[in-house]
Amino acid sequence: MMKSIRIHTLLSLLSLLVVLCLLWFAERFSTSLDVTANKRHSLSPTTISLLNAMNKPVDVIAVLGLNQQQLDAVNALISRFRAVKPDISLKVVNHELQPAEARALNAAPGGELILRSDEREQRIQTLSERSLANALQRLMREGERQLAFIVGHNERSPSRMTNHDWQAISQRLASIGLISREVSLVSEPYLGDDIDLLVIADPRRPYFPGEIVSINNYIARGGNLLWLGEIASDSRTGPGLTPVSDNLGIDFLPGTVIDTASQGLAAGSADFVLLDRFPVHPVTQHLTGPVLLPQASAIAVTPLAGQTELPLLRTPDSSWTETGELSGEIRFDENTDEIAGPLMLGVTIERQLPGGNQRFAVIGDADFAASQFVENGANQAFIESLILWLTGDADALQFVTRSAPDGQLMLSDRARIFLFLACLCVLPILFISIAFAVRWVRRRD
Repeated sequence: MMKSIRIHTLLSLLSLLVVLCLLWFAERFSTSLDVTANKRHSLSPTTISLLNAMNKPVDVIAVLGLNQQQLDAVNALISRFRAVKPDISLKVVNHELQPAEARALNAAPGGELILRSDEREQRIQTLSERSLANALQRLMREGERQLAFIVGHNERSPSRMTNHDWQAISQRLASIGLISREVSLVSEPYLGDDIDLLVIADPRRPYFPGEIVSINNYIARGGNLLWLGEIASDSRTGPGLTPVSDNLGIDFLPGTVIDTASQGLAAGSADFVLLDRFPVHPVTQHLTGPVLLPQASAIAVTPLAGQTELPLLRTPDSSWTETGELSGEIRFDENTDEIAGPLMLGVTIERQLPGGNQRFAVIGDADFAASQFVENGANQAFIESLILWLTGDADALQFVTRSAPDGQLMLSDRARIFLFLACLCVLPILFISIAFAVRWVRRRD
């Protein structure tokens, strides 16, 4: 008996000693293992590529208070960046102990990081790998890019906080130096040369003839254009932009695109198209997830001399343009104007001009980048890559934020029904059966 007590006491002391040793090692040494799909808790390949592409030193001034935890977080993040780019320097200014220096820096009251390189400066108030990498990317870029969204015809707005508008993606684009603003062709008929990209975002009311002339004049001067539409160009209820579509050699086809292959995964909506295979194109070569396009329209392309058309988004053979009601049984009708797939949902056009390349992109959907859907799949990465390509920042395509392939769980209708039945019926019956079996065994004993 005494021997057993001594053994248990010894084991308890040994266990306590092991725990104390582990605590001592944990306090003095730290290590981590990132097992996420795209290593999003360590420096991503995107950030590493960005740091390797920078050939000038960066000075970081951290204006902080007495919060030691905040200081430790800054040091930890900067250390990860320094491991790839050693010429990043860090200086800490305590705005409570060094108020004069903090005032001279005109720092935000809550603290911020000030990044400087080659007489250029960026400031961030959010501490994360993404915010710091975005600031470094803006330091690399020569100036900001101006995106002009035409308004006045019930288009998608880059500033309104509604589900179908583009405020969320506009804020993301602004963080990497792509600044969105609204422009009315009635009050500003001349689209200036300071516009890097003109955006026609799904207009629903007709344009005045003078507005169409302004757009075509902008194109004639070599301006870049992103056109998103869901209504046929010659539709009576549409924007009446046939002169612009004729200029580019494109047209929006009547009807809504239906794809039977997408219906099982696209939230059960018949008019949602989910694409995970893309034509070879610089915009889509880095995408790691699918692109979701709700209620899209197909595009017809007529090749024109002097320009190169490349498919950007294309549906499989299981798709068609549905011109009837989207209710009841939806199927392809051969004896109508409906067109069977594959269908073009996005196309880019490039023209060689004496001053450089002129680029256009036409997409048969505007919902994919709306605040309600932009976080789905690779939608954000797609629109970001597309705008970078259109504005001539092809080198920045490799720095687009990748969506994690394991960040969302997309199940077919059959899988959802199976999980529902398993959780609601199978598992309860199994647990009750086990309980009765255990009770029966105990009663026998």
